[in-house]
Amino acid sequence: MNVLIVGLGSIARKHIHVLNELRQDVRIYALRSSRNSMDLPQVHNLYDWAALLKINFHFAIIANPSSLHLEYIRRLNALNIPLMIEKPLVISMAQIIEFQKLELRNDLIYVACNMRFHPLIEFIRGYLVQIPRKINEVNAYFGSYLPAWRPDSDYRKVYSARKELGGGVHLDLIHEPDYVVYLFGMPIASRNSKMKVSELAINSFDTSNTLLQYQDFHAQVVVNYFRKDPRRICEIIRDEDTLRIDFINNEIRDTTRDKTLFRLAQPSVYTTYKRQMEYFLECIDLRRIPMNTPAEAIEILKLVL
Repeated sequence: MNVLIVGLGSIARKHIHVLNELRQDVRIYALRSSRNSMDLPQVHNLYDWAALLKINFHFAIIANPSSLHLEYIRRLNALNIPLMIEKPLVISMAQIIEFQKLELRNDLIYVACNMRFHPLIEFIRGYLVQIPRKINEVNAYFGSYLPAWRPDSDYRKVYSARKELGGGVHLDLIHEPDYVVYLFGMPIASRNSKMKVSELAINSFDTSNTLLQYQDFHAQVVVNYFRKDPRRICEIIRDEDTLRIDFINNEIRDTTRDKTLFRLAQPSVYTTYKRQMEYFLECIDLRRIPMNTPAEAIEILKLVL
């Protein structure tokens, strides 16, 4: 099984790790922009498009800077192979319009939002179905400190800090509105406010507040780059209980009854990526259209753009 990866950053390396764990027959190729790039074990480098065209690929992963996604979607479309595209699909309304003009040759395209495969999200999704109650309010929050994300790198130079590369907390942390939509569906209306408020030396937005209106409740999604004591939670306030999902302590509690509903004993950074890859490979094998198609991803993207 030949797999092409465009971009070899931290996310791409997670995909490589789980692919090697899942499939012994996998042969991974990376399209590199420079011959001076550092080699990775078990990854075969390709430096030009002509060499790429000589290989029959099972699928491709686009994991380069978000600003370049549209260019490589357009180029890889000619190969007529399934695509896994890291979130966000594109970075602007103008790029959405350009994407929608493409005549896609393969309908097996999945926009990767690995939080949908987080064990806490999987548990709460089932719990809301098994024990239904009227929802009155949902609050999702993720505050973290951008310079602490990659301690060995200058945070001012990473794509997150640079608006022109697709940086900005509203796009970087689109996982939060994505999982809210995954749990509760598309809202009937929304509005978003984003700003640069901190002293971080970046030109991208460092805070975003999205209000989603549902038929009989509101959901609020707040994310930022400047909180030094990380906090990532989602509270679902219902008529008879309050459910708190704590992604840092890896547990779900019914705070009304002071009861732990679920705890993740041995969390691993690779768990969500492995489950996501298993899902995508199954979609390819069964020729089944995956969830979070470009059409769905665009509607979620519009919520923050």
